[in-house]
Amino acid sequence: MTNRVWSSIFTGLLRAGLALLAVCLLWAQSASAQSTCPKAATPFNNLQSFVNYVACNHKAPFDRDGAVLPPGGAAALRQAQLAAKPVPQVTTGTNVKVTQDRNPWPKAEVADAIDPTAPGNWVVMTNDFRRNFDAMFFHVSTDNGATWTDDGMVGGSDPFTGFIPDTFQSDPGLSFDSSGNSYLSTITGNLIIDFFNGYENVDTEIDMAQGFAHGTYANLLPTVIDVQPCNGTFFGAFTCDATLDKPLITTDTNPNSPNNGTTYVYYTLFCNFPASGVCTDGTAVVPFFQSGIVESHSSGPGQPFTAPALVSGTNFNTQFSDLVVDASGTAHMFFDDFTNFPTVNMWMSTFTGGNWVVSAKPVVSFIYNGLPSLFWAFRNTGAEAPGCGIHGVTAYCAFSANQVNGVGKVEASPSVYLVTVNTHVGAATHVARVNNDPFNDQKNHFFAWATATPAGNVYVGFFDNRNDPSNVKVDYFVAKSTDGGRTFPTQHAVTDQSFNPCIGFPFCGFFGDYAQLVSGPDGVVHAAWPDTRDGASMQIYSQTVTF
Repeated sequence: MTNRVWSSIFTGLLRAGLALLAVCLLWAQSASAQSTCPKAATPFNNLQSFVNYVACNHKAPFDRDGAVLPPGGAAALRQAQLAAKPVPQVTTGTNVKVTQDRNPWPKAEVADAIDPTAPGNWVVMTNDFRRNFDAMFFHVSTDNGATWTDDGMVGGSDPFTGFIPDTFQSDPGLSFDSSGNSYLSTITGNLIIDFFNGYENVDTEIDMAQGFAHGTYANLLPTVIDVQPCNGTFFGAFTCDATLDKPLITTDTNPNSPNNGTTYVYYTLFCNFPASGVCTDGTAVVPFFQSGIVESHSSGPGQPFTAPALVSGTNFNTQFSDLVVDASGTAHMFFDDFTNFPTVNMWMSTFTGGNWVVSAKPVVSFIYNGLPSLFWAFRNTGAEAPGCGIHGVTAYCAFSANQVNGVGKVEASPSVYLVTVNTHVGAATHVARVNNDPFNDQKNHFFAWATATPAGNVYVGFFDNRNDPSNVKVDYFVAKSTDGGRTFPTQHAVTDQSFNPCIGFPFCGFFGDYAQLVSGPDGVVHAAWPDTRDGASMQIYSQTVTF
């Protein structure tokens, strides 16, 4: 295994303190190691045999974050809160604190959306550990981010345990339709370890909740998109055919689209070792110990969701997906394929004629070697994920990489790149390095997301430590292109205070996997990000971008 793999495994296990999280966090071993992988019994003889088999065979990364603070984490946060100086809700600059609960529990990972019927309405949703277990909270502003509310999303309930509420939520997703209805998506699941009876349950479920009144509040009952059992006993049979991960959500708001109002929910299905040798989920079929991108959609508010369908075609080591809808109402999915790791291929799949059709070639290939920091330990594989926006039929996907398309030197630390894709032909027109600091200056740029305004300007948001000579503190940067994503001469830190991302979560275990950048029909760009500026906790801050 690579050092990056072992770091991810160690961080996840330390944070959760549970051996079974290896199922969700372990990366595959090298090809030589795979040749000596143990054979599996069906069903597995015990839990450990299942964990070992997953660790040895899966290629694409399981990187669902741990759902609970590590042992001692709560006490560490309380001590930090007592030691910290009070911080006002609004800083002396233009940043505004989004989270309103006034406690040090971490908030990490940001999804947000703008109401197209009222561009001043901005909703931000985030992972929130205020209940110790990870949960979804959303925050509504009706004044372009000057003030915020504080609300919780409904939790999931597990049909395999008598509809008892799931123990955690993770991976927020947000969208609006053209009528001002909001949609909230998340993965929910269980992290139940019964040492007395030797029972374990880590079922996963994809949920959606519809929001009303321009995002002000959300449904009291979740809509279940997909659910997969993963449970058994420590020393007996353990059944875990499939594991779900990383859902996001997109709604078609194009006024002339025949699919206007359609909401798409999409995520990764990791197939483990079902008795049949394949995982069947709706119409999707994924071979054992492989992974695929699947999607389900609804034609409008209150309408049923379709059975999950396979998006990624014959690419079966995939994870990290993002969907955009072009001006004609056609949906395009971008996703990463790890088959040829360390080279990652990003593909585009288009929904046409009721089927998903993958592009003839990858839109871009790249190498990502992780963040080479001695000061940070948080998982950062999400930096490989595409964060996309669209203008007309041109899509823009941002990601971090050390080298792109095999051209030039491999940079010591990752930069942010933007691939521009003509969605009608399914091919890239160009790839540009976004951050304009010197090449190979050993600065880190990660968790990038792109958005495009109605005027065609392209913005990319990302974390960047170029302003700290010690490479410890970061700022959230936004870069602007007025030439279709070819150059980014204008880029600034929108944070008015740098911060150390490693101090907000105990043992530096987690800083999220993404921070979405969004723009509204008025062309205003909105940024929100996790921030540890108070020196004791991880909160969410925001700013409208004025350049």
